[in-house]
This record gives sequence, C-alpha cells and structure tokens, in this order.
Amino acid sequence: MAIDKSKIKTLEKLKEKGFDTANKIRPLEMEEVFENGLENELGNIIGLKKAIKANHSEIAWLLDGSDPKPEKKEEHTRADDDRAAGTRIYSEAYETESY
Repeated sequence: MAIDKSKIKTLEKLKEKGFDTANKIRPLEMEEVFENGLENELGNIIGLKKAIKANHSEIAWLLDGSDPKPEKKEEHTRADDDRAAGTRIYSEAYETESY
C-alpha cells in the first residue's frame, strides 16, 4: 500500500507555512488556512486535525489505516456479592462491641 501523495503534499505545504508540529496544526482555523493559501489542502487538513484529536493517529491518517477501538469489557459480579448493591460488608469483629 502506497502513501497518498496528496497527503504528503499537504504536509509539505503545512511545513513551509510553519505548521510543523501537531500542537501548531490542532488549533488551525479555516481563516488561517485561507490566509496561508492552503485552501486546496482543506480536506486533508481537516482529516489530519481529526487524526491528531483521535489519540495521535497521524500515522494511520497518512497510511490510510485505522487502529481497532478497544472493546469495553463487561464487569462481572457474583450474584451473592452485596458490594455491587453499594452496601458495605463488615466482619464479625467490627460488628461486635468487644472489638
């Protein structure tokens, strides 16, 4: 799989205009894009900004790849466990006054 040439050109143009880090690209607004003559790169810039916001996946953006999203694991509780209901479990030593 080859790297998309238009994305490379977008990165080169961004670098020429001084936008050479993720911290400089992230806050880039549409007005700045037009002021710097980057309007032809707008689609790629938007895609790059989304990749930066999405947990630093710039490499995936550049290579047209994607990382699988982590699956949320379900919590398993025992049916007889009172802690799931928010009640506290005390031992006998704490329940008696002689402790």
